[in-house]
Amino acid sequence: AAGSLESGPAFRSKILCRMARALLKAGSIWDADKAFNSSIMSAKEALAIVGVQSDAGAGTTMDETRSMEKILNQSITDATLGLSDVKRYRDAAESAKAVESSKGVSVAADRRNNVQLLMFINSALSVSPGSMELHERKVNALASLKRWAELGNHCERLAAEMVKIDGLFKGDLAGLNPFPDVRPATSLKPDFFERNPDDVSDPVSLRILSPKAVCDAVIRLPNGILPLYLRSLRLEERYTEAAKAGASIETHMSNSKHKGSRGNVPMVWLANERDKLRRTMSWKEKGDTLFRNGDYERAAEKYALCLTIDNDGSSYNHNALENEDAGGRLHAVLHCNRAACLMALKKYREAVKECTAALRIHTHYMKAMLRRGRCFARIRQYQEAIAEYERYIQLVHEARRSPQNAANSNAACTFDRPIDITEAEYSKAKQELADVRKSMRQAAAHDQAQRKKQREQQFNFNKNFKAAANDAARRRQEAPGRDNAYTRKKQWDAGGGNNQRPWDTFGGASPKKTSSRNKSAKEPPAGSKPAHSGSGASGKSRGKSSHHQQQQPTIAKTAVGADHYQVLGLTHTASSAEIKKAYHKMALKYHPDKNSEEGAADIFRRVKLAYEVLGNDQTRISFDAQRRGGRR
Repeated sequence: AAGSLESGPAFRSKILCRMARALLKAGSIWDADKAFNSSIMSAKEALAIVGVQSDAGAGTTMDETRSMEKILNQSITDATLGLSDVKRYRDAAESAKAVESSKGVSVAADRRNNVQLLMFINSALSVSPGSMELHERKVNALASLKRWAELGNHCERLAAEMVKIDGLFKGDLAGLNPFPDVRPATSLKPDFFERNPDDVSDPVSLRILSPKAVCDAVIRLPNGILPLYLRSLRLEERYTEAAKAGASIETHMSNSKHKGSRGNVPMVWLANERDKLRRTMSWKEKGDTLFRNGDYERAAEKYALCLTIDNDGSSYNHNALENEDAGGRLHAVLHCNRAACLMALKKYREAVKECTAALRIHTHYMKAMLRRGRCFARIRQYQEAIAEYERYIQLVHEARRSPQNAANSNAACTFDRPIDITEAEYSKAKQELADVRKSMRQAAAHDQAQRKKQREQQFNFNKNFKAAANDAARRRQEAPGRDNAYTRKKQWDAGGGNNQRPWDTFGGASPKKTSSRNKSAKEPPAGSKPAHSGSGASGKSRGKSSHHQQQQPTIAKTAVGADHYQVLGLTHTASSAEIKKAYHKMALKYHPDKNSEEGAADIFRRVKLAYEVLGNDQTRISFDAQRRGGRR
């Protein structure tokens, strides 16, 4: 009949809906959209036929009519849902294309773009899991993010799905086989990643194939994925699997039956990847041997060479945070190994940078976290050390309390997990944390005692200095007939600042002119003989001796009677910058214009004199020599 589900528009609607769903899963979006719309039109046509037959009473019962209408309406619903999936795929594809076309202004911006791209690709893959184009784009996005473990796991799960179609494409379907001339899998099981999905001890995200299973998997992957998959095997330190995968690809590609089935893809990358694998294994093994033998310097150099293999031969920057890492377990381990070498050489600050580089690759790399905490403790950065130890202990505690969440975390390290930490290692970390806290308390108490001692010394010095200055001021005031600058200033202040200048002992004349008159008065008249009959040389000698006898008491008094270092509150080892700083500080404090206390002017004079002596390198050297001579 025209309205029968086994023929006519109703049957056609059902077939079109199933075909559209298959096309959608394969990634043929345009064809799927067209098939879903055709299915809806056929279902509506069938509904119209059923309505006409029901009205005419053409031999169908009411129950049969209702059942047929229900099935046709369900077909329309399924096709409508399919169209919504088509729209979801297109939205995700357009968003992914927009992200790919945008270029980040920094490395962090590029990483954010790649994370968004991966999110959109996963959304599209949930609609079309059979699209090889989407799988290749996801692998490339994971490679850009340097998430090599996740990349390898995705490729191996894809290969396991491909095993399910072994033997299906026969006869007239042989031309549709995506991987012709591929032998049936012997080691790779299609349900390897599906069985026991809730097993905490063996989570699906951490499952890896055996070397034999890798040989079955690698020949079932698209050509665009193969280079990145082999690189992920090397960077995740799966050296045996990487070597066997390369041999399997080479054997399969050299098969005469296979030539041309994949477009004769050039295999130059395979030779380069094999060379990188050989150098990685050789140099890392040499570094491990040197480390075991105690040659830490050369071991660190070997590890650095190994880190440059993926950088196209560029040299290694010993500031680990400025290097461009390829990522993966290999580079994280190499950075952590270099940190161990640097710790043995007592280069703790450099070791901190290496541990930081390792933690940038795997944020939950437990060994690198612990080593960084120990390095912080060695350089007495106790706050940072405590933070590292607390983070380490917290991760172990959370992993033991909730193993499922720890295993499924995106930040979880696949090779050094918190759940794998033994009780002895956990207890040792807790004890080290207690020791660091104790050291921090002792350091804080020592610093506090030192500050207190310095404050007491400064207080005592200021007290004694001020007492001495007050005593000197009092003695000047009590000396009635002493004609000094202080008393003359007092007389000037008392006189109101007039022009009589009662304190002027030069009679209004310049001191230089008075000295000239005195000198000319003392010179003998022309033609007269000197009072002493000694030679000119002896006379000059006596003159120098007399001048030295006149000046020496003043210098000695300055050197012995007043220690300029004590005046400025410094030690004799103070630098020029410290002397200048102390002078400015005390001059500002005791300047007569700013300090009217008794004795402040005298203190200011002493401070100025001290700086005049110590602020000049030559006079300071002379003063230090005299001070040491006075001590002897």
